[in-house]
Amino acid sequence: MLSAGDTYLAGDEDTPLHLHVVITTPSAGEVAVVSITTRRTKSETLVTLVRGDHPFIQHDSVVAYAYAEISQVSNIENAIQTGKAKLREPVSPALLRRIRAGLMDSDRTPNQVRDYCKAHHFGDNLA
Repeated sequence: MLSAGDTYLAGDEDTPLHLHVVITTPSAGEVAVVSITTRRTKSETLVTLVRGDHPFIQHDSVVAYAYAEISQVSNIENAIQTGKAKLREPVSPALLRRIRAGLMDSDRTPNQVRDYCKAHHFGDNLA
């Protein structure tokens, strides 16, 4: 069962694999997820990750809040079981707090994701 802070690699034929971070505990079979991507010139830099923040991070990266989404736990777990996604090491509690705070502060976070996190008391408890 997925938990807040768990990570996995996923992508498709058109995109490279990106690290995804589960940022909420499962509720009614759903979780909020953000993806990490390479830092580019026009990237939102609200939360920047560097080598050492997570074993997968090898160069400056950012949380892509514009792509945050609510996902079905069963879909993520199925993707991991079938090899379409690969489970990685969880993020540290400190990094999870940074990612969560950034989601609430980012102008790029989709409203439905922000509302979901608020409804699950995410904004009150960033730990």
